[in-house]
Amino acid sequence: MPRFLISGAAVSGQVFELKDGDYVIGRDNDAQISLPNVSVSRQHAKVSVKGQVVTLEDLGSGNGTTVNGKVVLQALLNSKDELKVGKFTLILLGDSRGEEFYKGRNVRYMVKYEPRLAEVTHDDTFVLSKDALKAMANQSRLVEQARVVLVREPSRFWHPEDRLLSFGDSSAMVGINGWFIWGTAAEITWDGTGHSIRKTAWWVPLKVNESPTTRARLRHKDRIHIGESAFRYEGEK
Repeated sequence: MPRFLISGAAVSGQVFELKDGDYVIGRDNDAQISLPNVSVSRQHAKVSVKGQVVTLEDLGSGNGTTVNGKVVLQALLNSKDELKVGKFTLILLGDSRGEEFYKGRNVRYMVKYEPRLAEVTHDDTFVLSKDALKAMANQSRLVEQARVVLVREPSRFWHPEDRLLSFGDSSAMVGINGWFIWGTAAEITWDGTGHSIRKTAWWVPLKVNESPTTRARLRHKDRIHIGESAFRYEGEK
């Protein structure tokens, strides 16, 4: 059956399976997919599922519903489509073999989203300005899409998302080459609006765009050298 991969606010990479039927997405406790944040209307949108056919309808939400960055009132959803509902991102995944993994992680072993555990205490939807919505969408895309590519082997890449990504020896998430590499040499972190890299081992050189640094805010196509390993940060598709 199809499923949503839900992220945003206090939720990170949780799965909600979609059986045949209708699902109201909203802040209301009675919504089938309850998203507890004031950026979400009480009854924000409705998703209808029949087999592998999934349709979406906005229910007059205050902040609107987007699919792949475009505001929609109604839409036929396809696999890998990205919905934005307030501060939440819902990515539709099918049940084919090619969709068992998302960004290298097996969807089957991800935490199940439990809407009954969500509690809503706010009465009014906080309507965001157009600039705030745009900024929120850009930040969401960075979290979902940004990646660090190994220059000498572009087929190898890592998504830092909103978690720490460490570089160093075999104990780190990403291994690097060079002299005297042990422990963690550098880390990429998310500060709520973007990714930054910082040096954590004084004896391992860190450069961004050929300039030595101890800390730097990362931008699209930045070149990163840690020890003798070269990477490229890609913040856009």
